[in-house]
Amino acid sequence: MYDLTYRPRRLRINPEMRDLVRETTLDVTDLIYPLFIVPGEGIKKEIDTLPGQYHLSVDEAVKMAQEVYDLGILGVEIFGIPTYKDEQGSSAWDMSQPVQQAIKAIRAAVPNLLVVADVCLCQYTTTGHCGMIDDHEILNDETLPLLCKVAVSQAEAGAHMVAPSDMMDGRVGAIREALDAAGYTNVSIMSYAAKYASAYYGPFRGAVNSALNLGTANPIKWTQLIAWKLSEKSNSTSLKVQILS
Repeated sequence: MYDLTYRPRRLRINPEMRDLVRETTLDVTDLIYPLFIVPGEGIKKEIDTLPGQYHLSVDEAVKMAQEVYDLGILGVEIFGIPTYKDEQGSSAWDMSQPVQQAIKAIRAAVPNLLVVADVCLCQYTTTGHCGMIDDHEILNDETLPLLCKVAVSQAEAGAHMVAPSDMMDGRVGAIREALDAAGYTNVSIMSYAAKYASAYYGPFRGAVNSALNLGTANPIKWTQLIAWKLSEKSNSTSLKVQILS
């Protein structure tokens, strides 16, 4: 007989044992439901690139938020399409725009629902990129103050958490400082720590009307991670964890 003191299969002998020792679970309370907000009233239009998801005006978003909460989903994340765009993406921090108005309305109507707000500039800039552009180059450091304005405006509207998805270096630390300076010390940050440059974001770009407008140049590959360089994922994630801790 073999001397097998360590037998990992003992912990897999039946469903009850496997459930007892499992470390990872997936439950409805782990989910966050996306809401795509557009200008107007009474609008609920299915998104061509994301079947089953809708462009919603603020009033319809409130109804959807209540439905989501009634299903046991505890959070929503707010994305939006503004009424205007410019090179800086200034509509992203405009308190009169659909995102900020939806945050306010949902917080008032469904007070126990966690509201997360996407922090990015791609759907607000005329270039369709996540940061300031100069001669086809994304200006990382010049973009950080703009992202801070976005996050603070969303916190002012009532967001419990902001979620920077832009992938600028240093943006989590900058946003944390800006939120604290504005008095929003209890607003959390959910960082997109590892986000790869890939075609998977095509449907999302269609949903938020942020098609790239720089011809063949693609500076987004300078900001998002390289899929075939796994060490970048670990380094990026650990850096964000250090900042958030």
